[in-house]
Amino acid sequence: MEAKILKCNKCGFCQEVCPTYSISKNESNVARGRVRLARLVCEGNYKWGSEPEIEEHIKSCLLCKACVTNCPSSVATDKIMMEAREKINAANGFSMFHKAAYRGVFSNRKRFKTVSGLARFYQHSGARWLVQGSGILGIVKKVKRMEDLLPALPKKSFFQQAPDLIRKIDKPKFKVGYYVGCATNGFFSQIAVSAVKVLQHYNCQVYAPEVECCGGPHQSAGDFEEGKRLAKENIDRFVGRDLDYIVIDCATCGSTLKEYAELLKDDKEYSKRAEEISKKIIDINKFVLDKLDVDVRKLGRVSYKVSYHDPCHGVRGLKITKEPRELLKLIPGIEFSEMKQADWCCGGAGSYCFLQDGNSEKILEMKLENFKETGANILATSCPACMMQLGHGLRSRKIKANTLHPIEILERAITT
Repeated sequence: MEAKILKCNKCGFCQEVCPTYSISKNESNVARGRVRLARLVCEGNYKWGSEPEIEEHIKSCLLCKACVTNCPSSVATDKIMMEAREKINAANGFSMFHKAAYRGVFSNRKRFKTVSGLARFYQHSGARWLVQGSGILGIVKKVKRMEDLLPALPKKSFFQQAPDLIRKIDKPKFKVGYYVGCATNGFFSQIAVSAVKVLQHYNCQVYAPEVECCGGPHQSAGDFEEGKRLAKENIDRFVGRDLDYIVIDCATCGSTLKEYAELLKDDKEYSKRAEEISKKIIDINKFVLDKLDVDVRKLGRVSYKVSYHDPCHGVRGLKITKEPRELLKLIPGIEFSEMKQADWCCGGAGSYCFLQDGNSEKILEMKLENFKETGANILATSCPACMMQLGHGLRSRKIKANTLHPIEILERAITT
């Protein structure tokens, strides 16, 4: 960590692009200030976990990497913050939220299946109506926050639908692994259904095993040990399968899987396997655009005015910017309208929208004001976590627009 910290020359270029500094104008809420706080601890002025104010500034970082790409010295502030969180965890132990959500639910596929199933039951059984009428949402703020963020859930997860959806392809053009992450499977299964239909339409054999969480949320919280365990579980699902590519629909999952090679570089058993998997990871927008023969003449007309939000892990992790836009512009009937600051974080940032809801809402407000200026009725993005945050923002502000993944729009054009 110290070597990364010493690269900061205190120039302040991070101020121009930092969402948390933009809403607070607090020097401790920008990369330069956060790095300085970490340096003070490393130099022995404080101990990790002993100063709540330092911890708050460390944990209020979105990890959006905007500062990293704008930094002349390429200071890896996101990595510094994650390592700082690891040290705080070591000093104080994991928070109750971390134990319950990350280690308790996201670390275990069966538990996540149970929790997401209960959430679907809650929405579709009438239980939601009872809770909303009980008044509890006005008393327990965090319960109301969870309720506000929850999108309209499908009746079935993707893996409940997969046996009837995935078929054998004779002489496939590509053998494609498909990593379907937690949020896509449980909360946005329509994305995965569209993805499989598109891939099979263009003659790809799809292999979509039930996987564990990518480990991205755990690493963001400084829980690298669990992140490595989950990485190994997922590698074992795909390694040795004779796959040409492994496609992802979620920028966070894709960026995390792409970095498995770095995460496990010192692991004698898994380093080569991780490298093999990481090399095959490809964003589904890029895969469709670059690898498949999309004949525009055979696509139906889809009449939407669309703007695109760049997920942080997509634009600065996977380096995906033009591909989703070019894919959308290929589709007959699409009117594309670029929004200002399209690559700024939406304030979702995984659990940030729940744990740092004040900051999250202010950052979301900036994003939605820019979106409204486009006049679009579809806010497209390639990250289910962003879709959850953006969808909540559209609903709560009564903006007449919907969120969709580009692959959903393409699938509609294919079947129209």
